[in-house]
Amino acid sequence: MEIPSYVRDLLERLESAGFEAYLVGGCVRDVYLGLPVHDYDLTTSARPEEMKQVFSDLPVIPTG
Repeated sequence: MEIPSYVRDLLERLESAGFEAYLVGGCVRDVYLGLPVHDYDLTTSARPEEMKQVFSDLPVIPTG
């Protein structure tokens, strides 16, 4: 699966901070179906407050 660098950077950043992080959802499905990927979803073991810390230099929008 070819992952754009900006997505890889997010995954690596979470993993470097000690959290698990995986691509999930439609992007994985689309790769297996040979379709173009339009967006990337990920899941992580980091809790919301930990995500804010990991990405403190970026705008974080809490969505509930």
